[in-house]
Amino acid sequence: MKIYTYYQEISHSSQNELIDLWKESWSRHGYEPIVLNLNNAKKHSYFETLNTEMRRIFREITNNEISEYGMSCWFRWLAYATQADEKFYVSDYDAINANFSITEPNDKLHFMDFACPFLASGTPKQFENLCKAFVEVSNERLEILKNQANHYHDQEFFQYNFMNHNESYVKLRNHYNILMTRNRDEFGGYIDPVENKILAGPNIGYIENENYGVVHVSHENIGILQEKYLKYKKEDADNLRISIIKNLLGI
Repeated sequence: MKIYTYYQEISHSSQNELIDLWKESWSRHGYEPIVLNLNNAKKHSYFETLNTEMRRIFREITNNEISEYGMSCWFRWLAYATQADEKFYVSDYDAINANFSITEPNDKLHFMDFACPFLASGTPKQFENLCKAFVEVSNERLEILKNQANHYHDQEFFQYNFMNHNESYVKLRNHYNILMTRNRDEFGGYIDPVENKILAGPNIGYIENENYGVVHVSHENIGILQEKYLKYKKEDADNLRISIIKNLLGI
């Protein structure tokens, strides 16, 4: 079973060590981790349309120009659409597989943490249709989005169009054959190395991490730890994240 991530080097420091740890975590559980980049997205015939339209849409919603990082959030889905496999998983490269064994993906395009698109599964055609939905849905709801959003990357796309910000979100999900679920007992929680537990969410609290599936060791995760624990406050955030992931993996 393949899992893909996307990396586009922009202006920040190299993420190679983080990506290597991502690969290690998924390989341990039988997956074949593969890193895609902007060149993969550019191979798709829809690239120029996505590039032009999402820059314009962002500008109209926010009155600002989108960053290259912001565009990478859209391009990654088109990179996934260029692959030949029938079904596969995709994730951010801070989605660390702690205990998620080979599992057959859903037949629908599946987002496994509601509007946070850190872990998903689908087929190349489903990811292509998603990229077309980015443009179609955003244009159809543009005037509404101007009044709702002051930022607009892919997570805001899902939040404002495919969640309950939009009263027609169920109809829209069905139209694009999208499944959105959240099981924070298994996917998407934050690691707390002091408690040696997973912070699954404000309404769930801490849960044991021995059998947890996929941990989201995100910038937000590190920020929460630095705010909560004095010993982390002065540490470099990137180095702290690497250290915590290595500890999680027993490296």
